[in-house]
Order: sequence, then C-alpha cells, then structure tokens
Amino acid sequence: MRISTKVFSLALGAVLAANINPAWAQKADTAANAADDEEKQEEILFKIHDIVPVQNREGEVIACDFNTTVYNRSTFTLREAVLDFTWKDKSLEDVIKAEKEEDAEKNNNSGRAYSETERRTSQEVNVQVEVPSIKPYRQVTLNNRVNSDRCFLLIQNVEFEVQNCSAEGVASGGRSSRRGGQRNSCTKLFKYVSPESAQYYMDFKEITPDEEKAKEDAAKQASKNEVVDIYTKTVNSLNSASSIISGIK
Repeated sequence: MRISTKVFSLALGAVLAANINPAWAQKADTAANAADDEEKQEEILFKIHDIVPVQNREGEVIACDFNTTVYNRSTFTLREAVLDFTWKDKSLEDVIKAEKEEDAEKNNNSGRAYSETERRTSQEVNVQVEVPSIKPYRQVTLNNRVNSDRCFLLIQNVEFEVQNCSAEGVASGGRSSRRGGQRNSCTKLFKYVSPESAQYYMDFKEITPDEEKAKEDAAKQASKNEVVDIYTKTVNSLNSASSIISGIK
C-alpha cells in the first residue's frame, strides 16, 4: 500500500505543528515572565557625592559639605536608620612611621617611639547621617557636613555601620518577615555604591544594570537552546515519519 504525497504532507504538517508550535508558545511565555518570576534582591543603596570644602574668612578649610543619596530598592518601608561613616586617612601612615623611626634613632627608644602627627592628628574622619523614612522604590538626598579639613578623603571608599535601623516587614538579618508591619533589624539591607561602580553615575533603578544585562543574556541563551531543541525534535520526527512510510510501501 502506498501513501499519497498529499497524505504525507498532511501528516508532516501535523508532526511539525505538534513539535514546534507549543514549544515556541511555551518559550515565549517563559521569556516574558522570567524577570517577574525571579525574586528581586532586597537592598537599600546609598552613595556619597557633591563634596564641597567649607572655608572660613581666612580661607582655611574647616568643614566639608556632601550629599548622601539613599535609594530603597526593596519591597519594605524603611522607617529610620543612622549611618555611621568612617574614612581612614592612609596618607598619614607613612608620616607617622617616619616620625617614629626618627625619634627611635635619635633617642634610642624604639619601644616607645613618638610621633607628633599620631598624637595631634586623627587618622580617621567620622560623621553620622540620619536616614528618614523611605517607601519602597523611592529615594532621598540628604545634605550633610563633617568638621574636617580633609575633604579629599570623602572621595575615597567609606567604611560604614548601620545603627537604629527599622523597617516594616523585615525580619532579623534582613530577610522578609511573614508578618506585615513588623519592626526589626534591617542593617544588612544597606549597600554602599562607590565611584568605582558604573551604577554610581546613573539613576538608581529597581534592578542594577548588571542584573538587567544578566537577565537579557540568560533569555538569549535560553532562546538559542530552545531553537536547537526544536530542530533536533523536528529532525527526529521527520526521520520517524520517513521510516513509517518506508515500512508501509
């Protein structure tokens, strides 16, 4: 018994429809919902910018004005927090070391070497910044001042501690709480964005540029894998159909 070309074409069309159409539809659904299904990383970003020296009437720098922008990139409402900033002046380390070596050699007292710089100049610049309430995916810019003549330190990376932090719906350690309105620790949510990061020079968004690119790359790779899979299934189906037709000739 022979099968006509028309019957074979219809059968082939059914095979292709069964193997390709649902796969493409499912892939389109997956790509469209991938970003929505993926859990967003809960963070509160902040950066320090617009540093301006403050001078007295004699032209001496007595303080530094700067801005702190805080962006609540989380589903929680930040109620309050205090950021304790510390900048370490590493440029003084060599000066202090040299003074101690000179004093030790001069007075033969290496165990009690003296440094005038170490005694009279702090190696750190500190300031506390109070952060007000911030709703999810909102930001605030705070105007701050630190009493120091070393404004250049503020351009460098800052060490920070978060104190008195509370947010609605955040459990201890920064994890989501099942109870809405719970006030607990949210210190681990804070993330410093330094001038070394590209994100520093952009507007803060719900996801970072790196995360956005990673999602796009993953979606592209998934599409390529799907095409290869569909092609393989189609070839296998055609081979099966050809074997069946050859067997009934």
